[in-house]
Amino acid sequence: MLSRRQALSLAAASATTVFGHSAHAARDASALPSNSSRSRNELSLVVPYAAGGPLDRSARKLAQETTALGNINVLNVPGEGGATGAAMVARAGAREPMLLMGAVATHAILPWLNPQLPYDPLRDFQPLTLVARMPHVLVMRSELAMQWRIYAPEDLLRFMSKHRQPLRYASAGNGSIGHIAGQWFQSLTQVPLQHLPFGGARPALSALLEGTADLMFDNIASALPHLRAGRLKAIGVTWRSPLPALPEVPSLDESIKGMNLSTWFGIFATAGITDSQARRWSEAFGQTLQRPEVQQYFDAMGVVRDDLRLQDFSRLVQAEHARYGQLLKRTQVQMH
Repeated sequence: MLSRRQALSLAAASATTVFGHSAHAARDASALPSNSSRSRNELSLVVPYAAGGPLDRSARKLAQETTALGNINVLNVPGEGGATGAAMVARAGAREPMLLMGAVATHAILPWLNPQLPYDPLRDFQPLTLVARMPHVLVMRSELAMQWRIYAPEDLLRFMSKHRQPLRYASAGNGSIGHIAGQWFQSLTQVPLQHLPFGGARPALSALLEGTADLMFDNIASALPHLRAGRLKAIGVTWRSPLPALPEVPSLDESIKGMNLSTWFGIFATAGITDSQARRWSEAFGQTLQRPEVQQYFDAMGVVRDDLRLQDFSRLVQAEHARYGQLLKRTQVQMH
């Protein structure tokens, strides 16, 4: 059994590069301004991952465009797979609340992989606005897909049933969403895969491109540039229907019922804020998300835009928290 520190260290390796880049790209949390030193006219939006990833870019775009709330200072607070930044917001207190760009990892996955998290994902935050969902794409090297004549999910299943050795799938690490997707795929198809965990999404993707791995469930924002460049071949998407960014790629859910997983991310506030604060902040971010130029920005990332607010967003978080609890139990995904 791993210690809490060991488990969270592994979570950091797997989650950081799904949502951010190298942890060295951001300031350390100890160097950030305390609540008491912040201007009362300034909100802090914490991204619990390093700078440069999809969540960081999304947070900065929303902070720049949501002028109705004044100056929003984006703080990168990576560590412990997202737990460090999330805990910072949870501890801020309702008198000087902070905002969090939370995600499926911070609110639905980490709580089950490490029950000793320094926050409660359902009680310590006020969900404000869901920003987007980020489905995953099952990808292969284009040359390998052509060599094996795999162009659709049915081709892959047929090939795997005849192949003597399990195909190797890369992930950002044990407990990452890519790891979970691969284990869920095996559970639904009863076709074995060999999991190759790496210390982040970038080395996992490099292993795929270099031929060390055969498959990968990569988030669309990461995979899209390689798909457009022809380096990767998309076999299917973990979404209920084809994605606008990849209309020709079939949904895995059509041939493998239940293969529907996505990363989602949205804005939370410290719990205990007033109802009027929650409504005002949620409405401000919601209006920003409705602006055409902002929608175009997210469309270019390949994500699925969404706009659940307050109670609707809260219900999603609760449902996803319960869902991943069952999914992790069924797939027996652990942090070691």
